[in-house]
Amino acid sequence: MANALDIVNTAQKQTGFYGGTTDANPYGDWYGISNEPWCAMFVSWVFAQNNLSHLVAAQTPKGFAYCPTGLSWFQQRKAVVGKYDGQPGDLVFFSWAGNGQPDHVGIVVAASRDGITTVEGNTGPEHMTDASQYDGHGVYLRHRSYLYVLAIVRPAYADPVKPSTSLGTNKLLAGGVATTTALGATGVAVTHSTTPPVKATTSFVAPPFKASDFKTGSKTADVLAVEQALFKAGLLPRAYENSAWSNTDVTALKAFQKANKLVTDGVMGQLAYDALMKELP
Repeated sequence: MANALDIVNTAQKQTGFYGGTTDANPYGDWYGISNEPWCAMFVSWVFAQNNLSHLVAAQTPKGFAYCPTGLSWFQQRKAVVGKYDGQPGDLVFFSWAGNGQPDHVGIVVAASRDGITTVEGNTGPEHMTDASQYDGHGVYLRHRSYLYVLAIVRPAYADPVKPSTSLGTNKLLAGGVATTTALGATGVAVTHSTTPPVKATTSFVAPPFKASDFKTGSKTADVLAVEQALFKAGLLPRAYENSAWSNTDVTALKAFQKANKLVTDGVMGQLAYDALMKELP
C-alpha cells in the first residue's frame, strides 16, 4: 500500500507544470471543477494516484477543493500536529492574512526549525517576490518560513515510513520548465526500492505514424502511443496520458523535441515520432 513518501514522490513528479496565466489545469479538470483555484484539488489528485483518496475525502470521495473545509475535516479527526513537527507527506495549510482562515495548502517534503519545504499546486516559482506567492498557476517546490503556516495535518497513513515506490526518479510530468528535484542536496528525501525491475514479456509494436492524426481533438492509436511515451518520458501529466490531442500535448512535445535536439515547433514529424516510440517497451 502506498504511504507518505509515495505521496511526496508523486507530488514531486509534477513540479514544473505551468498552466499559463489562467486557472486551466488537469488537476481541477480531473476533480470536476475547472478553471478555479486548484491547490487543494492538486493535493487530492496526488492522493488519488496512490489510491489514498479516502485520507483526504473532506468534501467528496475524490478529496477536497476548499481549504477551510479540508482543514476543518482534519481538525475533527484530531490530525493536526505541531507547527514545527512536519514530516514528509503531511499537509500544510497557509493563512496569508494571519486571520485564522486557510488560503492555500501544500504537501510537506521536509521540515526543520528553520523552515519548511513543500510541493504546492497553483503557486509560483521560488523567485516570486509577492507576499503570498500563491495563485501562481504552476506546481513548484517551495521553501517557506513558518510565518504563514496556519496548521500542519497528518493523514492517517497505514505506514508513513517505508515507500512502496522509488523517490529517485523525479522527472517533470508536465509541459513546463524542465527541472527535476530530489531530496538530499536540495532538501527532498530520496529513497530507493530494492525490488528488482520486471522485464516486459511482450514487445511493443508502434502503430503507423500518420501526421494528420495529430490535431486538436484527435484520439487515435498513434496519438495515444505518443501520450504514453510523453508520460513515460516525464513530460506529460498522467491526467492527459489517454486523452485527445491538446495544447498540453503540444507543450510536452516541444519539450521532448528540445531535449532531443529536434525542431521545437510542436508539430509531430516522423523523427520525433520514432524517437518517442523508443521510450515505450
